[in-house]
Amino acid sequence: MPVYEVLLRRRTEKQLDHVPYADHPHIVQALLALRDDPRPPGCRKLFDDIYRIRVGAYRVIYKIGDENREVVVGKIARRREDTYRRIEELF
Repeated sequence: MPVYEVLLRRRTEKQLDHVPYADHPHIVQALLALRDDPRPPGCRKLFDDIYRIRVGAYRVIYKIGDENREVVVGKIARRREDTYRRIEELF
């Protein structure tokens, strides 16, 4: 039984829709794994409760709400110079 609920923002759903077919299942699998372990090995803490995981060339940036057992995914993007800009505004 999952411990956390993974929520995708509307913008994040659109970003996921634009991921190439070859990468899409890997990202979905990583998102589902966040339900059981929102701080998996290899995740990096960016700010107070904002983390990122690597999924191939993509980065999944999310916020963990421990008090209400939620993981809110704020961004799914290829790693580029602007990937980490204005992260605080995502949530």
